[in-house]
Amino acid sequence: MRIAGEEKAQEESALKRGAKNVAKKQAKKLGKKALKKYGKVAAKAAAKAGLAAVKAVISFLIGLGAPLILTIIGVLLFLVLVLVATAMLFSWGESTDLESDAYELKEYIQQASYNSVDQSKPEQRPYQVPPELIVSAMQIYEANSEKSASSKEAVDLFVEVLKPTFNYEMKEGFIESEQKTCKKGKCKTVKTKTPFEMNLFTSVQAWDRTMQMDNTAHFNDWQESVLHRTDYEKTPVRDEDGKIVPGEYWWKPIPYTITTKVRSQTFVSTPAETMDYSYFDTVLRGEPFNYGQTDIQMVEAIYMATGGDIRYSEWASGNSFIGFSGTVVPGSSIPTEFMEVYLAAEKAYKVEWYYLAAFHYVETAFSTHPTMISSAGAVGHMQFLPCTWVGWGYPGCKGNGSFQIPEKDMNNPIIIQKYGGYGIDADKNGKASPWEIKDAIFATARYMNAMGWQRGKDAAIFNYNRSHAYVDKINKYANKFKSEATLKPVDGAIPKLVPGSFMRPSVGRNTSGFGPRSLGARSFHYGIDIASTTAPPVVAVADGVVTRSVTGCPPNGRLGSTCGGGWGNHLWVKFNVGGRSFEAVYGHLSRVAVSNGQTVKQGQMIGNMGNSGSSTGMHLHFELHSPARAGNSNVLNPALYIPMN
Repeated sequence: MRIAGEEKAQEESALKRGAKNVAKKQAKKLGKKALKKYGKVAAKAAAKAGLAAVKAVISFLIGLGAPLILTIIGVLLFLVLVLVATAMLFSWGESTDLESDAYELKEYIQQASYNSVDQSKPEQRPYQVPPELIVSAMQIYEANSEKSASSKEAVDLFVEVLKPTFNYEMKEGFIESEQKTCKKGKCKTVKTKTPFEMNLFTSVQAWDRTMQMDNTAHFNDWQESVLHRTDYEKTPVRDEDGKIVPGEYWWKPIPYTITTKVRSQTFVSTPAETMDYSYFDTVLRGEPFNYGQTDIQMVEAIYMATGGDIRYSEWASGNSFIGFSGTVVPGSSIPTEFMEVYLAAEKAYKVEWYYLAAFHYVETAFSTHPTMISSAGAVGHMQFLPCTWVGWGYPGCKGNGSFQIPEKDMNNPIIIQKYGGYGIDADKNGKASPWEIKDAIFATARYMNAMGWQRGKDAAIFNYNRSHAYVDKINKYANKFKSEATLKPVDGAIPKLVPGSFMRPSVGRNTSGFGPRSLGARSFHYGIDIASTTAPPVVAVADGVVTRSVTGCPPNGRLGSTCGGGWGNHLWVKFNVGGRSFEAVYGHLSRVAVSNGQTVKQGQMIGNMGNSGSSTGMHLHFELHSPARAGNSNVLNPALYIPMN
């Protein structure tokens, strides 16, 4: 909710308390010489980490809000310098750079990081908890005089809870053989099937991501060998009349062939990663750390300064509708027969369906290109180079992406896995073909996921075509297809339509009405609040046009937050009902489903209820103005125009 005149809540976070403690301690301990030394280290760190680290720290300071900055900005700037410098020393420093107890703690952290995975299993090593992350998290903890555990105890707890969880599954494969022996015009075939077990890696929950492995059974091609043998048969000698000569024999050659065919059923493993900081967020918010949102963002900034790759803030303010449980109805620009495949690929690889549609349109105009073969040698519905499809390790692919690969290899999932390609047998017919629509779209989603889609869409798109103009084109059509689509929630998830008038904006209970009230001090509530324990859809109350769309705020807000002007993720929508103009405000959304300038219909889902911005719980803050919002001068009581029961 957003209330005029409310006093900003003062958040006594661990960071603020730690800032005061560090300022006092470090001022005495460091002195000018030490501060100069730390300043040099921090300068080197900033040069190494690049502009991203500087932006991260600046963004963090801005996000604190003006009143907090004014009170502790001097302490904070000093604290940031000390924390980043210390993180650099712990990450890269030698024994001569650190006091003995500090160097001992550094080695302890490195060993804890090493032990966070089973180093004997290569597939686990990429998910090791980074020592720099541990150091970054420990900086604020060490600065807090109220800490409840020793440094080593806190390291152990942090790593123990944050270490990745791996899942494996025993699967049975088998070797199948057929041996056919042909002798004297007669053939006999013996078939055997020898089972073997494989312990397959199926999933991992790591501090920054989850990974699901699709392990699909596939047969490799029959391998055939032929042996030509000769047996000798003791045969009686016959005279000129054909009579057996008693006691005389000869060894008659009997040629025969043994044809052996062998193949195996094994598993093709295809990974799909999803950015997920839920473990990370839970651990830092719990005992003994008790970090708030700003504390965690400071950890993120320090870790980025060490060169670490982290997208916590992006994850926390996510606005993705991947996995939407209702129905997605595309606009007229997209052939409806492809939607099922787009949505299935989105679910598997967490690449939004409207981007997959954009790739499909830009590459082959939704598979209407006459040949679907480009001048560069790219083939199929989504225009893959053969060597990208099969893998650049394939013999002949080095420096020649359009190398003509035999079809039996091009479509073989086991060959593709062997050489690291992106082709996939999505339709489960035993072939992975760029000429099969489901295989091609899934392969594009798989490629984008592998290129780091959730860490940066533009960079992933660039890798598909190596052109910045191409990136702009894909984004253009993706946004077009997204804005043209309609999200239809499941039955019962939205209120009843009221054609020609206003409908209720969301289901839930009315928790706060329009008018004066008390919240610490006398205040006026310029809208109504509708609350829920879940995040139900929020809909357009009438046909209209979106005039403002604000996203990027963390889903869990706090009283006094200034994100989105206090409304968090929010929308303004203009309507014309009964010949009169209105403009509505939808505040504190968890997700926004429409963009600025988009036309909406009554009952169309435009977002989800949330708790972003200055909010203390899941709810929708709804305002109504006429003819348009002009501060609060044109505000109306929504209950006089909209059915709220």
